[in-house]
Amino acid sequence: MSEHTPLQVFSHVARNLREARQQRGLSQEKLAASAEVSRRMLVNIEAGASNVSIATLDRLASALGLTFSELVRAPGSDAPVRVWQGDSSDSHATLLHSLALAGCTLELWQWQLAPGDGYLAAPDPAGCGEIVEVHSGTLQLAYAGGEHTLQAGDTAGYSTEHGYRYHNPGSSLLRFQRSIVMPAPG
Repeated sequence: MSEHTPLQVFSHVARNLREARQQRGLSQEKLAASAEVSRRMLVNIEAGASNVSIATLDRLASALGLTFSELVRAPGSDAPVRVWQGDSSDSHATLLHSLALAGCTLELWQWQLAPGDGYLAAPDPAGCGEIVEVHSGTLQLAYAGGEHTLQAGDTAGYSTEHGYRYHNPGSSLLRFQRSIVMPAPG
């Protein structure tokens, strides 16, 4: 189960991360400590490294008081952005839209997993949860100590505070959307 991010998003991440850190007068050491990542990893991300988990990017955004969307998108853009690419070219995740409301952020994602592929997510901060809707294929979803199998048309909602896993156990492409709600940064 791969958790790397494609190169195309990293030019935005590198620039946005560096600019936000400098605007806040933070050293790399201070930001790394606040986001619980190594300074070396932070240096690599600011240089455009491409092997970074979504969870790490989320921790960096939170430490800077940014939404995830503000970190990964080109400044001023609300265009969809592919944020994760699996080992198979058919496995990827695209952030479609993000909306900051009073006290929370809502994100809409489109996911696709090739047969046999999956994604293992690190636990999110307290107060985070999501709803998934399967469009085609079979989603094996693990969260809160249980596994659930969803088919096209099925939905599920759950807290993501304890981590979760997506897996495509079928022989055809899996497509699903996820809506995530999380506390606003800052």
